[in-house]
Amino acid sequence: MQTTIEQDGEQEQFNFDETGQLVSIKDAYYLRYQEGETKIPVTFKFDGNGDIFLTRNAANRTRFQFRPNQTFETHYQSEYGLIKLEVRTIRVLREIDFNAGHGHLIVDYQLWAQKQLIGKYQIRLQFNA
Repeated sequence: MQTTIEQDGEQEQFNFDETGQLVSIKDAYYLRYQEGETKIPVTFKFDGNGDIFLTRNAANRTRFQFRPNQTFETHYQSEYGLIKLEVRTIRVLREIDFNAGHGHLIVDYQLWAQKQLIGKYQIRLQFNA
């Protein structure tokens, strides 16, 4: 997994190579792994409607929903209280064969709070069973 974050003209890139699980529950597939040295639980959910959900269960839990050219509201629990965010999906490309257990996912999105752009994000996920 590779994540690129652009905020205030600065860009950071993070790379993770983790072992995980791909499971099917009802009409959805879940890709789960633990990220980094702190072992933050991360789940990608691929539902039957084509939506993709990303959940990170760190000290401050995040749950994002991605659908091309759509905006979804979410909340972020910060040390200062609950912050309302908007997740604007710019692009989603996915080449996934769940039966074979491998795939490639590209998600480009923006985070907004109070009508201000917080940052631009890119997710590049590649997995093999």
